[in-house]
Amino acid sequence: MVGKKDAPTNPMAFSPPASLLEADEQELDRIDLKHHITLLLAGGNLHLAPLNHPKRILDIGTGTGIWAIEMAEQYPHSQVIGTDLSPVQPSWVPDNVRFHIDDCEAKFWTWPEDYFDYIHSRYMIGSIGNWASMIRKAYKHTKPGGYFELQDLDCRFTSDDNTLLDSHNLTYWSNLLIEAAAKYNRPVPRYTDYIHWFEKAGFTDVRQVVFKCPTNPWPKNKVLKEAGKFQLLAHIEGLEGVSMGLLTRGLAWKAEEVKVLMAKIRPELKDRGIHSYQNTVFITGRKPGNPRHSSNYSSRTSNSPAPLTPNSCSSSTANSPDNHGSPASQEEMNAFTPVMPVTGHGHSGGD
Repeated sequence: MVGKKDAPTNPMAFSPPASLLEADEQELDRIDLKHHITLLLAGGNLHLAPLNHPKRILDIGTGTGIWAIEMAEQYPHSQVIGTDLSPVQPSWVPDNVRFHIDDCEAKFWTWPEDYFDYIHSRYMIGSIGNWASMIRKAYKHTKPGGYFELQDLDCRFTSDDNTLLDSHNLTYWSNLLIEAAAKYNRPVPRYTDYIHWFEKAGFTDVRQVVFKCPTNPWPKNKVLKEAGKFQLLAHIEGLEGVSMGLLTRGLAWKAEEVKVLMAKIRPELKDRGIHSYQNTVFITGRKPGNPRHSSNYSSRTSNSPAPLTPNSCSSSTANSPDNHGSPASQEEMNAFTPVMPVTGHGHSGGD
């Protein structure tokens, strides 16, 4: 049931940190577009954590609120809270959804400790200055037996067949953005960095799934082609907005220099002969304690992602820092089962 809710509330005062992206209409459209891309890559799953009738759900950096709204519809008996620095969420939402203006980097969070059955964070690159600290706070406010799940993009472009080179403007641009973000104290982690922070915080059963998202429709597989089509649109629409602020303020570029680089990048983004992609990582961790819900997921480890080529059948690659196991078999790739989490180190220590 959908009912009209009040505007997002502000339960605490804070000084919002510098943001790398402005929440204008175009950026809000890109947020919803990225939501669609993520669902494509994850086989339609809003989450990979093995949830069992969660009562309280927190969505950190909810953006337009689209994920929170769909989770509330999927779990109608839960209470879903979405937080963001900008009150850009709709007013007509399911009755079990609330939006709050809040800063996840504040020293203290609004809610009690051991409170949420499930905490979710997605696409917070450019908004977090200290990832380890944010993950520790998520641990503190997750119930024993509950889950924290982080979904984010590694903005570094790469290819498995050397069609993307270090000499390409696309590679140069990606490196510039990472350098400029670091100057803003908004470091861009590699997709392999999160497991350590999860385990250091105290999470157990830490699992990681990596999806390779093509940057244009170059794959033959229909799902990957569609994901690439929308990823290209997201990049083209956000290209100059992201770059102008970062490069002019972070690296002291002139606006004209940024526009020249953008003109060089656009043809490379659209070039289907360049088989580039970016890694999207899903990390889930359980806070020790009861209740513990069993997972129906497979537990295969892989020492390296399976190559993504024009003929690939799946974008999903299971990764683990254990460096054991073998890449996905052709049968697994043909089955196109994008949900393939793996166990991390198995470390259960705290801070």
